[in-house]
Amino acid sequence: MQKNKSGYSIQTITFAAMLVALEIVLGNLLQIPLLGKQYSLWLLPIVAAGALMGPIPAALVGGLGDFIGAHLFPAGAYFPGFTLTNVLVGLVCGLVLHRRKASILRVVLAVAGSLLIAWLLNSSWLSMLGYVSGRGFLMWVTVRAPNYPIELVLNSLLSLAVVALLGRANHVLPAEMRLTR
Repeated sequence: MQKNKSGYSIQTITFAAMLVALEIVLGNLLQIPLLGKQYSLWLLPIVAAGALMGPIPAALVGGLGDFIGAHLFPAGAYFPGFTLTNVLVGLVCGLVLHRRKASILRVVLAVAGSLLIAWLLNSSWLSMLGYVSGRGFLMWVTVRAPNYPIELVLNSLLSLAVVALLGRANHVLPAEMRLTR
């Protein structure tokens, strides 16, 4: 398998690009409004990238997906803090899931860590942007808190399904992206 200077094969780079496109669609086009936030399936491609390719490619999938999605489907001015959140989520997913046996506990830990980062950092970014005059970080954390237990359950179940499907497709994946069993 031919690798470029970065050490990643053409197949890995292509798969990462497809996951970026999927993150853009799932994060921006398929949204359900909830109290104080939007629910979307933005996390699933990042989990897949983390499990298959590791922390750096997963961080790139998260960051590029947010950056491109924010410019293709703007909901206000672009703010790089939200992109940083997605980069950190990718790092967490890659560190927890890559080259490790994908157990229920490991997937739930990756999702819980990702959602905790998103909850705290995105609440901080929203308070910095001043979307609600006179309200700060604690208001955003409090208003958004009831959604995260629901998101934890939904994203954990969906992420488990994604990782299980990737495990079943292990035989068609390039050797460098195969999941550990």
